[in-house]
Amino acid sequence: MLNEQQITKLLERIIDPVLEATLLETDGIIEVSATEVGTTLEIALADPEQQTEEFTTNITDLLSQFGHEEIHLELSYLPTSKVEKIIEGRNNILSPESKTQFIAIASGKGGVGKSTIAANLAVSLRRLGKKVGLLDADIYGFSLPVLLGTSESPTTKDEKIIPVTTYGIQLVSMESFVDEGEPVIWRGPMLGKMIKMFLEDVMWDAPDYLIIDLPPGTGDVALDIHTLLPSCNEIIVTTPHHAAATVASRAGIMAQKNNHHILGVIENLSYYLSESGEKIYLFGQGGGEKVAETLKTELLMTFPIEQPEQNKNGYLSGIYEENTPHGDHFLTLAKKINQHL
Repeated sequence: MLNEQQITKLLERIIDPVLEATLLETDGIIEVSATEVGTTLEIALADPEQQTEEFTTNITDLLSQFGHEEIHLELSYLPTSKVEKIIEGRNNILSPESKTQFIAIASGKGGVGKSTIAANLAVSLRRLGKKVGLLDADIYGFSLPVLLGTSESPTTKDEKIIPVTTYGIQLVSMESFVDEGEPVIWRGPMLGKMIKMFLEDVMWDAPDYLIIDLPPGTGDVALDIHTLLPSCNEIIVTTPHHAAATVASRAGIMAQKNNHHILGVIENLSYYLSESGEKIYLFGQGGGEKVAETLKTELLMTFPIEQPEQNKNGYLSGIYEENTPHGDHFLTLAKKINQHL
């Protein structure tokens, strides 16, 4: 049989079924008493009347493996203030309680398909059952709403911005904060304020992953992201062309200097597959391998040139559907990223 300290250690790993947090995180273990007569436990939950049958069974099954047969389990309510703090911490993606993983999509040059990669990776992670947020941090060249086929604008609640939901993912973009067709003509300090607002003043619904579409290069926005997010993963996007690879490496080196973790490199627009099955390398070869070698990381994927299908409005969608070659490629990428993190 286990002593009280050992029982407590075991119980700390059990998940509160409502908060989806461990009893260690919720301070939900109120009392543990183990005697020859039996084992008495008092555990506080967010709502001890919801989903508790499986919770109780898990505990009794776990302790019975160690010879504890007489188990008396009492469930009580966590203090409301504690529950609210945990929920608020979850929704504040910058708080220590948040379990959100940040993935920034970066490139050296524009036009390499970085935003398309960001949008399709977000959708593919959602297809894996993950909660995903997508932040369009390309202040001057925002394009994610168009790629995702939405013209909705965020709403507000209690002075917080509520993201648009499309393809099952939470989306915030600069497009929602400027008049249609108007360019953004801002200097550095204003860019920093906007990025800070997107991270702090948006009511993100505790996403597992927040995908951040960075502007190309190593300018103010990338610096602000590196400052605001001490811990961030990055994917570097390039084409096979030597020029694109050279400047993409600079974006990766900047991330490394700011102690961000490079997940790997994606080579986009790698080749065109002709009807006869011949690979035609329109932009040369080897750019992705060159960047990966420079950054001492792996080449995650190479994406050929493939046209998506027209959507119901007659436009080419930016999202590749499931069970298409590109859709399968993005699902493979999402699985790789999910395994990494």
